Amino acid sequence: MLAIPDEVAAVLRGFPSSDVNAQAFPFLTVDDRGYPHAALLSRSEIEPGLDGNTLLAAIASRRTRQNVRRSGAAGLIVVNGTACHHIKLRVNASVLDGDILGCVFTLVEHKRDDIGIPLSPLSFRTSAELSALEDWPRSAAMIARLQTSLEGGQET
Repeated sequence: MLAIPDEVAAVLRGFPSSDVNAQAFPFLTVDDRGYPHAALLSRSEIEPGLDGNTLLAAIASRRTRQNVRRSGAAGLIVVNGTACHHIKLRVNASVLDGDILGCVFTLVEHKRDDIGIPLSPLSFRTSAELSALEDWPRSAAMIARLQTSLEGGQET
């Protein structure tokens, strides 16, 4: 099993604060006709597992949920300084709770693309209003649920 690179884990780790600029992470899936589909995740929706080998995600987008459940695969793009990380993921376990899909992903492939120029990631301004609109506490609860299931060795 491939480990999540430390550089990627550092960017993804932790819940976003309110009223700060934060990175939006392109999360890529393929629709039922084979076309790419992109959703944007924040740190409220994706977190490295404590085991160092998994990424935990709380996916609220209906189409993205459908694509992940059908294919079992996804991609993630993470920018850090002069590097763009292209990450291929496979669903290892999942749980559907109402309109949110919790997934435990394992790393299939990682490519670090760096030509030495500073990159500007997609970003947005966090706020209490955005947190309420997107129900970040629900996402945090799902991430915690996934982490607990991994720690206990339970199947999700």
